[in-house]
Amino acid sequence: MHVQLTGHVRPRLILPDLPDIQVAWFRSPELEHAYRDPRWEKVAKAALERHAMMMPFAQYSEQAILNGLFGNCVGCVRTAISAAATAQTTINTGSIATGGVSGNMDQTPNTTAKIWIGTPGSGATQNQYTAPHAFVLTNSAATSLTIASQSIGLAISVGDFIFVGGSASAGGATTNAGPMWCLNTLYIGLTTQAVAGATQANILSGEPTSTGSYARIVVTNNQTNFPIATAASPSVLTAGGPFSFAASTAAWSTGATNLVQMFIADASTLAGGNVIAFGALGTPQSVNASGITLSFASGAVTISLT
Repeated sequence: MHVQLTGHVRPRLILPDLPDIQVAWFRSPELEHAYRDPRWEKVAKAALERHAMMMPFAQYSEQAILNGLFGNCVGCVRTAISAAATAQTTINTGSIATGGVSGNMDQTPNTTAKIWIGTPGSGATQNQYTAPHAFVLTNSAATSLTIASQSIGLAISVGDFIFVGGSASAGGATTNAGPMWCLNTLYIGLTTQAVAGATQANILSGEPTSTGSYARIVVTNNQTNFPIATAASPSVLTAGGPFSFAASTAAWSTGATNLVQMFIADASTLAGGNVIAFGALGTPQSVNASGITLSFASGAVTISLT
């Protein structure tokens, strides 16, 4: 039995108050009379300051955040470089699928891109790194990156992941400009927790156990799976796919209880890791027998900021 899912993942990002930032007062007609009345001046001032702090993201910042989180892993190192080696000008590269040993990078960075390289962990620590490096490119090609001549302080190993985080010149969508989270792999899970009232804790607690062969979908965080977000407000990233769970070998631990939401996390551990994004399924699903395969069609998952 094959069940096709559609859904929308909408991460809920909340910025904390920043009381030390000085902001201009934007006086609305409703508050202008109060601002002029000395009896209410302090209350009006506080309201105006609070109103001014509630600023939406612009389309550039939305696009930069999405591109900095999704799809910015572009390849792996092909040739090791020893620590404190003779000055280097080239980093040889390969595909993520081959661990760098062959093929082209999944995405060739801009020729002036800023890149970050690190040695990944494994299993539950896949997205944790050692031997970090940062470089500004002077040129790029599918199988090599050119850097200014320099000695390498820490060893660079075959299979180290390469991330792109913007350009040394003006930022832009083609370089994945913006803040950079170094997640080489993402994990899609399901939960019984509804969007209303959802927190990281109850999303994770509503995830099935491994009963019936439930496991999170493992997704490489490259531009094939997470293409460049739109330059719009709201900015929207339409994921690739299809993304499929393994076929059930028995009823999942949730049984007849509907799975109503999907989420993306940074680790494979069931009920563990950090939830990056979450959203309601188009149709709730239950896995109460063997032979059920749940999947998301190509383009069925969209990601935006709310």
